[in-house]
Amino acid sequence: MSHVKQSSSNDEEEAFVYALHLSTCQILPTALNAAVEMKLFDIVAAGGGGSGSGISAAEIVARLPVVAENPEVVSMVDRMLSLLVCHSLLTCSVRTLEDGSVGERLYGLSSAGEYFVENREGGSLASLFPVACHPVGLKVLPRMKDAIIEGGNQFNKVHGMSIYQYMNIDPAMKEVFNKAMFAISSVTIMKILETYKGFEGLTSLVDVGGGIGRSLTLLVSKYPSLKGINFDLPGVIESAPFIPGIENVGGDMFRAIPKGDAIMMKNILHNWSDEQCLTILKNCYDALPKNGKVIIIDIVLSETPDSSFGAKYATQLDNAMLLQFGGKERTKKEFETLCKGSRFRDFQVFPCAGVFYVIEFYK
Repeated sequence: MSHVKQSSSNDEEEAFVYALHLSTCQILPTALNAAVEMKLFDIVAAGGGGSGSGISAAEIVARLPVVAENPEVVSMVDRMLSLLVCHSLLTCSVRTLEDGSVGERLYGLSSAGEYFVENREGGSLASLFPVACHPVGLKVLPRMKDAIIEGGNQFNKVHGMSIYQYMNIDPAMKEVFNKAMFAISSVTIMKILETYKGFEGLTSLVDVGGGIGRSLTLLVSKYPSLKGINFDLPGVIESAPFIPGIENVGGDMFRAIPKGDAIMMKNILHNWSDEQCLTILKNCYDALPKNGKVIIIDIVLSETPDSSFGAKYATQLDNAMLLQFGGKERTKKEFETLCKGSRFRDFQVFPCAGVFYVIEFYK
């Protein structure tokens, strides 16, 4: 009986601590953004933290890209590093001194932490945090209840325009956003190319919402005979560099889409409502030849949520879409509804890159 009571008590304590943990969870992205700004992950990687020997807080501070005037900087950096260890982004060991006493902590990179090293081979996710913590977006966060009760795009309500319109008047935010999209495109497409073969045999591919052309750059590099058409808003296309094999085209996907053997949309449909998605997909249908296809790269939500990291990321992003864009992530059934509603004859779903799937719609 005492064992059962003890187990019940432990469960209650765990629940209590977890609830407390959630009340401070907003601190982690703020700390991660600061860590990226100070290049802590890069310093740990370059200073021996990637090879297993580890690097101390004092050694990290000595290599900061800016001179710290704060006399407490070493202890404060150490505290931030401890937070990152608790979230499995860094490893930690303790250096034993010659006299046998316990010395300073030594930090190394974890597998997850490697994704925040800016020059990581295979792509870095470091630039996601400056956009996630940008003051323009943070102003919208307190309006989650309003988004649910009143509906509508809360970014529009706070700023009087869409996020895409806002970036046209704020070049600094536009640059931060483009860097983030470049990063997620790099990592996602490289992972997808490891397993997905659906680009083989295509002669032309239109990337709708292709930004500055990172995804097509990787695809054309792997498939040199492929002609890429990078399609986005004119204000975005003006920032796109010239890449051999890629044509940059400005326009509006709600009006018309350039023609191609296939059309790709990566993390596009989740920005929009079902009605808006149907408009986009019908324009895709009109732009495709007979037997052409749309290649959608997006999250596919599980019908039953669980507590895995993948499910947490997917549902958090789904709620972010609800708040900032008025869009949503979708289940397989919801993608099927979009497929049928936009006149496509069939679809298939392929798991490819962690939480990201390829969904093909066939004309």
